[in-house]
Amino acid sequence: MRQVNIGVIGTGGISGGHFKAYAKLPNVRLVGVADIVPERAKAAAEQWGAERWFTDYNELLALPGLDGVSICTYNQAHREPTVAALKAGVNVLLEKPMSAKLEDSVAMVRAARETGKILQVGFWPRFGHEQQTARRIVQEGTLGEVYYAQMIGGGRRRIPGGSFLKKATAGSGTIADIGCYDLDAFLFIMGHPKPLSVSATVSYRLGRNLPNVPGDWGHNPADVEVEDFGSAFIRFEGGVVLHFVSYWAAHAATLGPSVILGTKAGLQLRPQLTLFRDEFGVMTDVTPVHLPPIDGFTGEVTAFVKAIAEGKPSPVDPEGVLLIDVIVDGIYRSAAEGREVKLEIPL
Repeated sequence: MRQVNIGVIGTGGISGGHFKAYAKLPNVRLVGVADIVPERAKAAAEQWGAERWFTDYNELLALPGLDGVSICTYNQAHREPTVAALKAGVNVLLEKPMSAKLEDSVAMVRAARETGKILQVGFWPRFGHEQQTARRIVQEGTLGEVYYAQMIGGGRRRIPGGSFLKKATAGSGTIADIGCYDLDAFLFIMGHPKPLSVSATVSYRLGRNLPNVPGDWGHNPADVEVEDFGSAFIRFEGGVVLHFVSYWAAHAATLGPSVILGTKAGLQLRPQLTLFRDEFGVMTDVTPVHLPPIDGFTGEVTAFVKAIAEGKPSPVDPEGVLLIDVIVDGIYRSAAEGREVKLEIPL
C-alpha cells in the first residue's frame, strides 16, 4: 500500500485518538498539524512527530502531496475547514457530529459530491464487531419485519464542560454530542431508511441547576447554554418507528436498553448484544460468545487511509450521515413548535 500523507486540524483532546491510530500505520506520514493556539500546534507536532505546524489550516492544506486530514475542531468549526480541504483536493476524516446545523452539513456533503473526495465522519462504533454483527443480523432478515426500535443513551451525571456547553462552539447539547452515535447506529444497522417525521421534546433543566458533585464531569451550571435531555418519536419509510432518548443527566440509574423489534425476533444492542426469538417450541436468547474488542479510532483511521491509498469511496457515506442531521434539525424544530414536524432531505 502506498504512502499516504496526512495532516490534523485541531489538536484538542479528541485528536489524540487520531494521532495514536495514525502512528500505528506504517504507510502514514504525518506532514503537519494546525491549531489556532500556537502552543498547542507546536506541542502536538513535537509529540507526534509531525514535520510542520501551523496556526492557519489553509497553510497546511497548501502543502504539496497532502492526501488527507483529520478535522478535530469543535462542532461549530467543522464546516469551513472541511469545505476548504475538499475544494483543495484533500480527503477528510471529520470528527462527529458532522455539524450541529443542517445547513452546514448540507454544504459539506455538496462539497464532497462536487469534488469527488472522501468525506468520512468519525462514527468509530461502525467498525466494531457489535454494530457489524447487529447489521448483519438485521440485513439478513433474521428479525423479520422491523416495526419498532428504541435507542437510549446517556448517564445519570455526565455533563461535560468547556466548549461542549456553549452554542457558539457546540451548537447543541446531548442530542448532537452523544445522541448522534445512537442515531447513526440505528441508521447503519437498518440500512439508512428515510425519516419522514418527528415529534420531540428538549430539556435544559438539570444542566443549568445541578451543582458539581462527586461523579460529575466538572461543569459550571452558569456556563450551560445547550440541552441536557432530548426525546423523540421518529417515523421512517416502511412503517418503522424509533423512540430516541439522549441525556447528559437524569435522576435514574438507566432509562432502558437499546433494542430493535421485528416479527420474527428482537435484537438488544445494549447493555449486551442479544437476539431474542422463539425456537424449538420455546423462547431462546442468543448472545455472541466472542466479540473481540476493537479500538474504534484505529478502525476508522485504517479504513480512511486504505480508501485513500486504493482510490475507494468514503468508508462512511456522508449522505447517510446527513440523515442524522435531518433528524436532529427536526427534533429542535418540533420541540420549539410543540408539535410533530415533517422531515425533508435537502439534497
